[in-house]
Amino acid sequence: DDGLYPIYLLLGSNGWGTGVHPTTRLCIEWLCDAIQPGDVLLDYGCGSGILSIASLHMGASRCIGVDVEAEALVTAERNLALNGWDAAGRFQGRHTREVLPYDVCQPRGVDVCVANILVGQLVRPSMVAAIVTNLQEGGLLCLSGIRPAQVDALKGAYGGSIEWLDDQYAELSADETSNCIESYGFDCGRWARLIGRKRVGGGDSNFIEQMSELAVS
Repeated sequence: DDGLYPIYLLLGSNGWGTGVHPTTRLCIEWLCDAIQPGDVLLDYGCGSGILSIASLHMGASRCIGVDVEAEALVTAERNLALNGWDAAGRFQGRHTREVLPYDVCQPRGVDVCVANILVGQLVRPSMVAAIVTNLQEGGLLCLSGIRPAQVDALKGAYGGSIEWLDDQYAELSADETSNCIESYGFDCGRWARLIGRKRVGGGDSNFIEQMSELAVS
């Protein structure tokens, strides 16, 4: 047993997540070390569901996948089933409009959240609020889909609620990622992964107001 798990994917037109992009690899490598048996994962921007599948392989008890594309949620559910994770309750898909503050995993929030989304979305106050309010105190946050030059802006957007774990920061280029350039047909450059932990008492009285933006987006 080499400890490797195959992941099978059916890709819809909006189901991002083939496994060959540097950000996907950065997230999966981190999840392999971070997920503890029984953890609940919030996969924000779940796309194909690849990060949820990997987390379940590593011992997560269940995953909540959130996406703005309804088709991506359907694709993710099909991929979870294709990989043998179709048992009731192991994966729950939600549209972003269905994400309410402190509601995704009551009463405490999820143990781990991963969001592999472009920075323009990650820094929106509504998304910051959706992620932070549904992560338990002490819970781990993995943000990717960002360039190294965008890290400071991202830290600024989340900084009041998150303690950054700089020893787990990582970067990866397309030419360092197997099959990336061959798959995309071009060099997509260098990307970054940012890891943090939600501070105890890291709430914000403005979060519920900020999340109202999700209802109309």
